[in-house]
Order: sequence, then structure tokens, then C-alpha cells
Amino acid sequence: MSTRTRLITLIVAGVAVVLAAGIALTVTLGRPKEAPRPDPVAATVPVALKAEGLPKDFSIGVVLTLGQSGEPGSEYSRAAQGTIVAAQRFAQGGAAVALRAQNDRGTEEGARAAVRALSEQGVSGVVVASTGPQARAAAKAAEELSLPAILPYADPSDPAQSTWTTRPPAASVEAALRTALSGKDRVLLVNDGGQVPASVQIPQALNLGDFEDVIGLAQEAAIRTGDQLRPPAEDAPEGTEPTKVAEPADAVVVSAATPQRLARLVQALQSRDVSVPLVSSDGATAPAFASALAGLDGTASGQLVSVAAAGGDATALRQDAQGRGMSAFLSAVRLAAGDAEVKNLTGDAPFSADAWAADAPSHDAVVALVRAAALAGSSDPSKVGAALRTMSFGPGEGVAGPSLDFSRPEALTAEAIPLFASTQDLGLRPADENAPRLVWVPAPANS
Repeated sequence: MSTRTRLITLIVAGVAVVLAAGIALTVTLGRPKEAPRPDPVAATVPVALKAEGLPKDFSIGVVLTLGQSGEPGSEYSRAAQGTIVAAQRFAQGGAAVALRAQNDRGTEEGARAAVRALSEQGVSGVVVASTGPQARAAAKAAEELSLPAILPYADPSDPAQSTWTTRPPAASVEAALRTALSGKDRVLLVNDGGQVPASVQIPQALNLGDFEDVIGLAQEAAIRTGDQLRPPAEDAPEGTEPTKVAEPADAVVVSAATPQRLARLVQALQSRDVSVPLVSSDGATAPAFASALAGLDGTASGQLVSVAAAGGDATALRQDAQGRGMSAFLSAVRLAAGDAEVKNLTGDAPFSADAWAADAPSHDAVVALVRAAALAGSSDPSKVGAALRTMSFGPGEGVAGPSLDFSRPEALTAEAIPLFASTQDLGLRPADENAPRLVWVPAPANS
């Protein structure tokens, strides 16, 4: 049985036993053969979070790139609604956490202005929910203003004492990409302005700029993978038959500058019936990729492979502490979506419209800043940052994703791994017929 078949079978089995409350599932992905070790975390993780010692009038800033046309950095503006979920959980536990959002307008100067505005509003720390140059500019501005800053989706160019990223380290992403391509020796790169780790050897490449359009690129890629025949040359003798390449590519690495452009490449390859695995090292796990792919009538299936830390919805299928932490987070998502008074970060729409995209990394950034302020017993940004440098968090502290250790600039403790796409509805998010259906699931441990 293939890895993809085993994966799909595992998901279907997991979905079949979702508990009626939808809070915890009893199937473990990649369950080890040996008996599990004792777990110090309680059998359930509460939805409501307490923060004893949190100062009154405590607030956190969130820097966003807003836009509807695929602007770089905007791909995480909906994912960042996870910050709303964290604030709601603390509110349920009696701790008021105000979130103040600022649009960086997709520019470095806009990012610096956004951070300055948040500092003037008295926030104790910032979550930089953007990517690219503006995210790095925001992090630098926060450093200059002595504001602790957490970047869930980007790496600061020069990490400071009070600047952290919760993305997987670059070396981890490279290793996971090599794992995803293990056994493949005729890999093809299809690129639209993206970046691929230099340590990953790819013998052949196709760049969109060398073709008239994306369909022409996809057709050539399909020929290189052996899924389409190469037509005879224009000057070939009459009656010459189309030919199949002698050594077709056995995997395609798909890379693009934004998740939206990545979705366009993937859909074009699918339209030409490319059947080999389509592997991406960045962007595919962003909600904007799922939304763009659905809008193009692309297909989310096990043929699609991405690389990220295992911290998505499928984590709730596990019986360990992280599974319970994710289940509590998803329960909080459902509760927030069911309350018409809960708005999104910018206050111009109900949270329910973005409930399908709200993610754990943005949620966990708020949890970390709140816990640090509660430990410090102060809203002073410098004291919050100093406290955070001494702290680490897991499910017991309300974290939904992998554990975080803020004694180092790269706070994520988990390694990146290959993840496979699935259209299975896990039933853990609020029902939304307009939401794209794409879940990223790790392969079973014994695959």
C-alpha cells in the first residue's frame, strides 16, 4: 500500500471516530509501537485560559498586511485571526487582553509607521503577522522601541534580544524538503519567483518568465514528467509521431513568490495531468494558498506535499498533549465563531468569516506575550521582554501548536516535516460552505 493510500485511510479512520463534542479525537497519527510514556499534562486542556497577575489595560499590537489582490505579506492576514481566539480564551478566564491592529500597507516604511503607532498606543508587545521586507522592518522598529516582537511567519534579518520567530529554522526546512524528495533522482523545479534552498540539488528547472504563459510552462512540465507526449518539431517529416521523454522527472518542486502564485502553478500542472508528487517548501500551508487553489478549481490531494512543523488541525487526531492543546484551540475557534459580537482584528467583519483560517502560530504568539506580562506583573514592554526570555510553553500553558522556548531567537522546538494535503473534513472547524477544504497531515511514522 502506498504512503498516500495509507495516509488517506488513516484520516478517514480518524474522522469516523470524532467525539460528539468535537473536542478530542481518539485516533493517533503515526502512533509509535511502544507504549507511550506518562504524560504530565492533564487529560483535557481547558478552553478558558487564566493569567493571574496580568496587569489591567494590557494590550498587544498586531501588524498586518491587508489586501485582496495577493499582495506579498497579505497571505497571513486571515491566519492571524488566531490572535482573536487567544484573546477570547483569556477573556473567558477573567483576563482582559486588548488587541490593536495596524496595517503596514505592504511597505517597509508602512511597517515602521505601524509599529510606532502601536507603541504610542501603549502596547506591551507586537505580533508581526506579515512576511518579507515589511516584516523585517517591523521587527527592527520594535527593537528600536524596546518592544518585544514575535514573528509567526517570517524570520527577522537580525534577531535581537526581544525579537523571536516561531517558524521552523531554515536548516530544518531544507532537511524536510530532502526527506520529501528521498528516493527521487530526476526532480524538476517549476518556479515563479520563489526561492528553493541551495542545498537541495535539483537537476532541471523551468521558470515562468521563459514561457508565454503559465499553461505553456505546465505543458512543458507535463512533457518532462512523461504525462504528455512531446509533439514533433515543426520541420519534422510528415507522419512523425509524438515522443515520450526517455527519463521522465519523478517529482516536481513547485516554488513561487506568493501562495497565490503558487496555487496558480499547482492548478496549471494539475490541468495538464501531471501525476508525480508536487512538493513545495514554503507558502502552501498558508490559508491564501487554499483559498486561491479553490478559486482556480484546483484539487487538494495527497499528490500535494508541503514542508512545515506539524501544528495544523490534524494534530487534534493525536492522543498526546499537543493533540489536546489543538483540540482546545479548535473548540475556542468554534465558540468565537458562534458569537456574533466577536469581530475580526480590524473590526469590520465577524470573526466567523475567518474562522476557517485562524491558526495556531498567531494564537500562540499572544499566549506567550500574555504569560510573560503575567509573570512580570507589568505592562512595561522591557519587563515583558525580559520575562519572556526566561520562559518556555507547551499545551499546559495554552499553546496549540508545537512547544516554544523563548530563551533563543528561534523559539519553535519542533522540526519541519513533510505534510500531505487532504480534502477530508475533520469536523473540527465551524461549518462553512464557502471555506476551502484543505488539511495538511503528516505521514504515518512507519511509512
